[in-house]
Amino acid sequence: MTKNNFGLYLIITNPSLPYKEIAKTAVKYKIKYLQLREKDLSDREILKAAAEIISVTRGTDTKFVMNDRADLAFLSGADCLHLGQDDVCLSDAKKICKGKVCEFGLSTHNIEQVKDAVKQNPDYIGFGPIFKTPTKKKPDPVTGTEKIKDVLAIAGDIPVVAIGGINKENIQSVLNAGAKNVCMVRYFMDTSDLDERISDTLSILRKHS
Repeated sequence: MTKNNFGLYLIITNPSLPYKEIAKTAVKYKIKYLQLREKDLSDREILKAAAEIISVTRGTDTKFVMNDRADLAFLSGADCLHLGQDDVCLSDAKKICKGKVCEFGLSTHNIEQVKDAVKQNPDYIGFGPIFKTPTKKKPDPVTGTEKIKDVLAIAGDIPVVAIGGINKENIQSVLNAGAKNVCMVRYFMDTSDLDERISDTLSILRKHS
């Protein structure tokens, strides 16, 4: 894997397994980014979960990513902050984090948002939902796989993570469309066989690359 092609991006949302166990598995397989995305928890609960995860990931190849909240990223000591289209803008997030958070990612859902994101020069861009997904209460329109090559061309040297409804059955079509980095939320969070599923997915990614 290269800087742009790190393969698997892992998001924790309503997990079947404890946070620490997920973090240990991510570290075991050297997953570059492990994001905490728990929309229904209180700020205190999010910070508690973040502390559990960071106690495992700190000093490893796995970077802890806080979702949406620049203030909680700062307080938790997150390595990275991921921002959505409705969150504080990247320039303001950097001011809030005051140099404590090292990397920033941006979610995008269409070509225009990708172009705008590139102007802000994030460390990576999330693009999707590629397929229909129930993970979000208000999902954005499905992008399909056809736009992936255009997104990669626009992003240039900025890594792109394909996300949304990706699973074991359809991941190959996403990779065939040009994606090098993928995120599979439900596939990993709805199982107690996380280790096996990550191992299998990494094998698929290696074979494709």
